[in-house]
Amino acid sequence: MFAKLLCRALVAAALGLGLIGASDAQQVVRVGSTPTGVPFTFLDTKTNQISGIMVDIIKEIGKDQGFTAEVTPMTFSTLIAALQANKIDVIAAAMYITAPRQEVVDFSDPIYT
Repeated sequence: MFAKLLCRALVAAALGLGLIGASDAQQVVRVGSTPTGVPFTFLDTKTNQISGIMVDIIKEIGKDQGFTAEVTPMTFSTLIAALQANKIDVIAAAMYITAPRQEVVDFSDPIYT
């Protein structure tokens, strides 16, 4: 189980917090991602934005569920801490599942093995 996207956690959190369908204004979901996970996440030097399949997936979920994904680049080692500190709402990055991570993160089903 190599790459994980926290889609299920995002949708559940968004529903629980009333982010989806709660108002006419489009909600923003703060997404933490890393520019060093090629091809899953990487820095697009033309746009200076984080790109990759994980970012594409979260943006499509946002379109489907009515929110805007605001992607913030950060180092991989700070992703979980940022989630725990409520600096971001979801992680969109390739991440191995480990027992310690499972204690604090709700992983989605694998998208790549």
